[in-house]
Amino acid sequence: MTTRSSRLKTFASVCTGTVFAVGAMTASLSAQPSSDRIVSAAMQEQCDRMAGSPYDLNRNQAFSPVSIEQIDGAAVAACSIAFKETQNPRFAFQLGRALNKTEHADQAMSAYETAVNADYSAAKVNLGMLLGRLGDQESEFRMYSQAADAGNVLAAYNLGVAYRDGLGTRPDAAKAIHWFEFAAAHGDDTAAFNLGAIYDEGKLVPEDNQMAIAWYDVAAKRGSTDAMINLGLMYEAGEGIQANPERAAQLYADAASQGDTFGAQKLMEMQQAGLLPKTAPEDEPQVAANANGLDMLVLEDGDVVIPSTLLEI
Repeated sequence: MTTRSSRLKTFASVCTGTVFAVGAMTASLSAQPSSDRIVSAAMQEQCDRMAGSPYDLNRNQAFSPVSIEQIDGAAVAACSIAFKETQNPRFAFQLGRALNKTEHADQAMSAYETAVNADYSAAKVNLGMLLGRLGDQESEFRMYSQAADAGNVLAAYNLGVAYRDGLGTRPDAAKAIHWFEFAAAHGDDTAAFNLGAIYDEGKLVPEDNQMAIAWYDVAAKRGSTDAMINLGLMYEAGEGIQANPERAAQLYADAASQGDTFGAQKLMEMQQAGLLPKTAPEDEPQVAANANGLDMLVLEDGDVVIPSTLLEI
Protein backbone atom coordinates (compact mmCIF):
# COMPACT_ATOMS: atom_id res chain seq x y z
CA MET A 1 0.00 0.00 0.00
CA THR A 2 1.32 3.36 -0.99
CA THR A 3 1.29 5.87 1.82
CA ARG A 4 0.66 9.58 1.54
CA SER A 5 4.27 10.33 2.35
CA SER A 6 5.55 8.07 -0.40
CA ARG A 7 3.26 9.77 -2.95
CA LEU A 8 4.64 13.16 -1.87
CA LYS A 9 8.17 11.91 -2.33
CA THR A 10 7.29 10.66 -5.79
CA PHE A 11 5.72 14.02 -6.69
CA ALA A 12 8.74 15.86 -5.36
CA SER A 13 10.99 13.62 -7.41
CA VAL A 14 8.99 14.33 -10.60
CA CYS A 15 9.05 18.06 -9.89
CA THR A 16 12.77 17.99 -9.31
CA GLY A 17 13.31 16.20 -12.62
CA THR A 18 11.14 18.79 -14.38
CA VAL A 19 13.15 21.62 -12.87
CA PHE A 20 16.36 20.02 -14.13
CA ALA A 21 14.85 19.60 -17.60
CA VAL A 22 13.61 23.20 -17.77
CA GLY A 23 16.95 24.41 -16.48
CA ALA A 24 18.78 22.47 -19.17
CA MET A 25 16.43 23.80 -21.83
CA THR A 26 16.92 27.38 -20.60
CA ALA A 27 20.69 26.95 -20.68
CA SER A 28 20.45 25.56 -24.21
CA LEU A 29 18.31 28.47 -25.41
CA SER A 30 20.60 31.05 -23.84
CA ALA A 31 23.64 29.34 -25.37
CA GLN A 32 22.19 29.54 -28.88
CA PRO A 33 22.33 33.36 -29.22
CA SER A 34 25.82 33.34 -27.75
CA SER A 35 26.90 30.75 -30.33
CA ASP A 36 25.31 32.79 -33.13
CA ARG A 37 27.18 35.90 -32.00
CA ILE A 38 30.47 34.01 -32.04
CA VAL A 39 29.81 32.72 -35.56
CA SER A 40 28.74 36.17 -36.73
CA ALA A 41 31.88 37.79 -35.31
CA ALA A 42 34.04 35.12 -36.92
CA MET A 43 32.38 35.69 -40.33
CA GLN A 44 32.85 39.45 -40.03
CA GLU A 45 36.56 39.02 -39.37
CA GLN A 46 36.86 36.48 -42.17
CA CYS A 47 35.10 38.81 -44.62
CA ASP A 48 37.38 41.71 -43.66
CA ARG A 49 40.47 39.52 -43.89
CA MET A 50 39.55 37.95 -47.23
CA ALA A 51 37.94 40.83 -49.12
CA GLY A 52 39.07 44.19 -47.71
CA SER A 53 39.94 46.60 -50.51
CA PRO A 54 43.16 48.65 -50.60
CA TYR A 55 41.07 51.56 -51.94
CA ASP A 56 38.45 51.47 -49.18
CA LEU A 57 38.98 54.25 -46.65
CA ASN A 58 36.57 52.51 -44.28
CA ARG A 59 37.97 48.97 -44.41
CA ASN A 60 38.91 47.15 -41.20
CA GLN A 61 42.49 48.35 -40.61
CA ALA A 62 43.24 45.29 -38.46
CA PHE A 63 43.69 43.27 -41.64
CA SER A 64 45.86 43.81 -44.69
CA PRO A 65 43.94 44.73 -47.86
CA VAL A 66 43.70 42.25 -50.71
CA SER A 67 43.44 42.78 -54.45
CA ILE A 68 40.59 41.27 -56.47
CA GLU A 69 42.99 38.56 -57.67
CA GLN A 70 43.82 37.58 -54.08
CA ILE A 71 40.23 37.18 -52.86
CA ASP A 72 39.43 33.68 -51.61
CA GLY A 73 36.17 32.18 -52.90
CA ALA A 74 35.19 31.43 -49.30
CA ALA A 75 34.75 35.18 -48.82
CA VAL A 76 31.35 34.96 -50.54
CA ALA A 77 29.84 32.89 -47.71
CA ALA A 78 31.62 34.85 -44.98
CA CYS A 79 30.56 38.25 -46.30
CA SER A 80 27.00 37.06 -46.93
CA ILE A 81 26.63 36.03 -43.29
CA ALA A 82 28.45 39.16 -42.06
CA PHE A 83 26.12 41.48 -43.96
CA LYS A 84 22.98 39.53 -43.06
CA GLU A 85 23.85 39.74 -39.37
CA THR A 86 24.98 43.38 -39.27
CA GLN A 87 23.55 45.19 -42.33
CA ASN A 88 26.91 46.99 -42.45
CA PRO A 89 27.46 48.32 -46.01
CA ARG A 90 31.16 47.48 -45.77
CA PHE A 91 30.27 43.80 -45.85
CA ALA A 92 27.89 44.35 -48.79
CA PHE A 93 30.73 46.03 -50.69
CA GLN A 94 33.17 43.26 -49.83
CA LEU A 95 30.55 40.67 -50.80
CA GLY A 96 30.34 42.41 -54.17
CA ARG A 97 34.11 42.12 -54.56
CA ALA A 98 34.02 38.42 -53.72
CA LEU A 99 31.14 37.80 -56.13
CA ASN A 100 32.96 39.75 -58.81
CA LYS A 101 36.03 37.54 -58.29
CA THR A 102 33.90 34.41 -58.68
CA GLU A 103 32.43 35.87 -61.91
CA HIS A 104 28.91 36.47 -60.64
CA ALA A 105 28.63 39.98 -62.06
CA ASP A 106 24.86 40.33 -61.66
CA GLN A 107 24.97 39.38 -57.99
CA ALA A 108 28.05 41.56 -57.49
CA MET A 109 26.20 44.54 -58.93
CA SER A 110 23.29 43.92 -56.58
CA ALA A 111 25.66 43.83 -53.59
CA TYR A 112 27.38 47.01 -54.73
CA GLU A 113 24.02 48.75 -55.18
CA THR A 114 23.07 47.81 -51.62
CA ALA A 115 26.25 49.44 -50.34
CA VAL A 116 25.84 52.46 -52.63
CA ASN A 117 22.32 53.01 -51.30
CA ALA A 118 23.99 53.37 -47.90
CA ASP A 119 26.35 55.97 -49.42
CA TYR A 120 29.41 53.71 -49.24
CA SER A 121 32.01 55.44 -51.42
CA ALA A 122 34.21 52.46 -52.30
CA ALA A 123 31.19 50.59 -53.64
CA LYS A 124 30.42 53.51 -55.96
CA VAL A 125 33.76 53.00 -57.69
CA ASN A 126 33.17 49.31 -58.36
CA LEU A 127 29.55 49.82 -59.36
CA GLY A 128 30.71 52.55 -61.72
CA MET A 129 33.14 50.13 -63.35
CA LEU A 130 30.40 47.56 -63.93
CA LEU A 131 28.00 50.20 -65.27
CA GLY A 132 30.71 51.35 -67.66
CA ARG A 133 31.16 47.83 -68.97
CA LEU A 134 27.43 47.78 -69.67
CA GLY A 135 27.78 50.96 -71.71
CA ASP A 136 26.29 53.39 -69.19
CA GLN A 137 29.21 55.83 -69.10
CA GLU A 138 27.16 58.71 -67.69
CA SER A 139 26.25 56.68 -64.60
CA GLU A 140 29.83 55.46 -64.40
CA PHE A 141 31.06 59.05 -64.41
CA ARG A 142 28.50 60.03 -61.74
CA MET A 143 29.63 57.21 -59.44
CA TYR A 144 33.30 58.21 -59.81
CA SER A 145 32.49 61.86 -59.17
CA GLN A 146 30.63 61.13 -55.95
CA ALA A 147 33.33 58.79 -54.64
CA ALA A 148 36.18 61.13 -55.61
CA ASP A 149 34.50 64.01 -53.82
CA ALA A 150 34.45 61.78 -50.73
CA GLY A 151 38.21 61.29 -51.02
CA ASN A 152 38.44 57.87 -52.66
CA VAL A 153 41.80 57.66 -54.45
CA LEU A 154 40.81 55.07 -57.05
CA ALA A 155 37.73 57.12 -57.91
CA ALA A 156 39.96 60.18 -58.34
CA TYR A 157 42.20 58.25 -60.73
CA ASN A 158 39.20 56.95 -62.71
CA LEU A 159 37.72 60.43 -62.82
CA GLY A 160 41.01 61.69 -64.25
CA VAL A 161 40.76 59.06 -66.98
CA ALA A 162 37.13 60.05 -67.64
CA TYR A 163 38.01 63.72 -68.07
CA ARG A 164 41.07 62.85 -70.14
CA ASP A 165 39.24 60.52 -72.53
CA GLY A 166 35.76 62.05 -72.42
CA LEU A 167 34.05 59.06 -70.80
CA GLY A 168 30.57 60.09 -69.71
CA THR A 169 31.57 63.74 -69.87
CA ARG A 170 33.34 66.23 -72.11
CA PRO A 171 37.14 66.02 -72.18
CA ASP A 172 38.65 68.55 -69.81
CA ALA A 173 42.44 68.65 -69.51
CA ALA A 174 42.49 70.84 -66.40
CA LYS A 175 40.09 68.57 -64.49
CA ALA A 176 41.92 65.45 -65.67
CA ILE A 177 45.19 66.86 -64.35
CA HIS A 178 43.52 67.93 -61.09
CA TRP A 179 42.21 64.46 -60.32
CA PHE A 180 45.39 62.70 -61.45
CA GLU A 181 47.35 65.02 -59.16
CA PHE A 182 45.02 64.21 -56.27
CA ALA A 183 45.49 60.48 -56.82
CA ALA A 184 49.25 60.85 -57.28
CA ALA A 185 49.53 62.89 -54.08
CA HIS A 186 47.87 60.00 -52.25
CA GLY A 187 50.31 57.40 -53.54
CA ASP A 188 48.91 56.26 -56.89
CA ASP A 189 51.87 55.57 -59.19
CA THR A 190 49.71 55.11 -62.32
CA ALA A 191 48.23 58.57 -61.85
CA ALA A 192 51.75 60.00 -61.63
CA PHE A 193 52.70 58.13 -64.81
CA ASN A 194 49.63 59.46 -66.62
CA LEU A 195 50.55 63.00 -65.64
CA GLY A 196 54.00 62.43 -67.10
CA ALA A 197 52.44 61.07 -70.29
CA ILE A 198 50.07 64.05 -70.61
CA TYR A 199 52.96 66.53 -70.49
CA ASP A 200 55.18 64.26 -72.59
CA GLU A 201 52.69 63.78 -75.45
CA GLY A 202 51.51 67.37 -75.63
CA LYS A 203 48.00 66.52 -76.83
CA LEU A 204 45.82 67.73 -73.96
CA VAL A 205 48.24 70.47 -72.96
CA PRO A 206 51.33 71.92 -74.64
CA GLU A 207 54.31 69.60 -74.38
CA ASP A 208 56.32 70.22 -71.24
CA ASN A 209 59.33 67.92 -70.92
CA GLN A 210 60.28 69.24 -67.49
CA MET A 211 56.89 68.34 -66.04
CA ALA A 212 56.94 65.01 -67.86
CA ILE A 213 60.34 64.13 -66.39
CA ALA A 214 59.28 65.18 -62.90
CA TRP A 215 56.11 63.06 -62.91
CA TYR A 216 57.78 60.08 -64.56
CA ASP A 217 60.39 60.25 -61.82
CA VAL A 218 57.70 60.16 -59.10
CA ALA A 219 56.02 57.16 -60.74
CA ALA A 220 59.32 55.35 -61.36
CA LYS A 221 60.34 55.69 -57.72
CA ARG A 222 57.05 54.07 -56.77
CA GLY A 223 57.73 51.10 -59.03
CA SER A 224 56.02 51.97 -62.32
CA THR A 225 57.93 50.15 -65.05
CA ASP A 226 56.20 52.24 -67.74
CA ALA A 227 57.57 55.38 -66.09
CA MET A 228 61.03 53.83 -65.83
CA ILE A 229 61.01 53.11 -69.56
CA ASN A 230 59.74 56.54 -70.61
CA LEU A 231 62.13 58.35 -68.30
CA GLY A 232 64.96 56.16 -69.58
CA LEU A 233 64.10 57.08 -73.16
CA MET A 234 64.22 60.77 -72.28
CA TYR A 235 67.60 60.41 -70.58
CA GLU A 236 68.93 58.36 -73.48
CA ALA A 237 67.81 60.86 -76.12
CA GLY A 238 68.48 63.98 -74.06
CA GLU A 239 64.85 64.97 -74.47
CA GLY A 240 64.16 67.86 -72.13
CA ILE A 241 67.18 67.04 -70.00
CA GLN A 242 70.90 66.60 -70.46
CA ALA A 243 71.55 63.20 -72.06
CA ASN A 244 72.70 60.60 -69.56
CA PRO A 245 72.90 57.15 -71.15
CA GLU A 246 74.20 55.56 -67.96
CA ARG A 247 71.20 56.83 -66.04
CA ALA A 248 68.97 55.55 -68.85
CA ALA A 249 70.62 52.13 -68.58
CA GLN A 250 69.92 52.09 -64.84
CA LEU A 251 66.24 52.81 -65.41
CA TYR A 252 66.05 50.06 -68.04
CA ALA A 253 67.74 47.70 -65.58
CA ASP A 254 65.21 48.61 -62.89
CA ALA A 255 62.34 47.90 -65.28
CA ALA A 256 63.93 44.64 -66.45
CA SER A 257 64.30 43.49 -62.83
CA GLN A 258 60.50 43.72 -62.56
CA GLY A 259 60.00 41.58 -65.66
CA ASP A 260 59.67 44.29 -68.31
CA THR A 261 60.84 42.75 -71.60
CA PHE A 262 61.34 46.07 -73.38
CA GLY A 263 63.50 47.27 -70.52
CA ALA A 264 65.57 44.08 -70.73
CA GLN A 265 66.01 44.56 -74.47
CA LYS A 266 67.08 48.20 -74.09
CA LEU A 267 69.47 47.29 -71.29
CA MET A 268 71.08 44.59 -73.45
CA GLU A 269 71.49 47.05 -76.33
CA MET A 270 73.14 49.61 -74.08
CA GLN A 271 75.41 47.02 -72.48
CA GLN A 272 76.49 45.89 -75.93
CA ALA A 273 77.34 49.52 -76.64
CA GLY A 274 79.52 49.54 -73.52
CA LEU A 275 77.12 51.55 -71.37
CA LEU A 276 76.58 50.21 -67.87
CA PRO A 277 73.97 51.34 -65.33
CA LYS A 278 75.11 53.80 -62.70
CA THR A 279 74.54 52.44 -59.23
CA ALA A 280 76.63 54.68 -56.96
CA PRO A 281 74.55 56.97 -54.70
CA GLU A 282 76.32 60.07 -56.04
CA ASP A 283 75.04 59.23 -59.48
CA GLU A 284 71.40 59.35 -58.43
CA PRO A 285 69.46 62.53 -59.34
CA GLN A 286 68.56 64.85 -56.49
CA VAL A 287 64.94 65.13 -55.42
CA ALA A 288 62.94 67.60 -53.40
CA ALA A 289 59.41 67.65 -52.01
CA ASN A 290 56.81 69.76 -53.81
CA ALA A 291 53.74 71.43 -52.31
CA ASN A 292 51.89 68.11 -52.23
CA GLY A 293 54.70 66.41 -50.34
CA LEU A 294 55.80 64.44 -53.40
CA ASP A 295 59.48 63.78 -54.00
CA MET A 296 60.17 65.11 -57.49
CA LEU A 297 63.29 65.34 -59.61
CA VAL A 298 65.38 68.50 -59.14
CA LEU A 299 66.31 69.95 -62.52
CA GLU A 300 69.52 71.90 -62.17
CA ASP A 301 71.01 74.53 -64.46
CA GLY A 302 72.11 72.92 -67.69
CA ASP A 303 69.89 69.86 -67.23
CA VAL A 304 66.91 71.25 -69.10
CA VAL A 305 66.69 71.72 -72.83
CA ILE A 306 64.68 74.93 -73.32
CA PRO A 307 62.22 74.70 -76.25
CA SER A 308 62.75 77.10 -79.14
CA THR A 309 59.28 78.56 -78.73
CA LEU A 310 57.16 79.13 -75.65
CA LEU A 311 53.63 77.82 -75.66
CA GLU A 312 50.63 79.01 -73.70
CA ILE A 313 47.70 76.99 -72.51
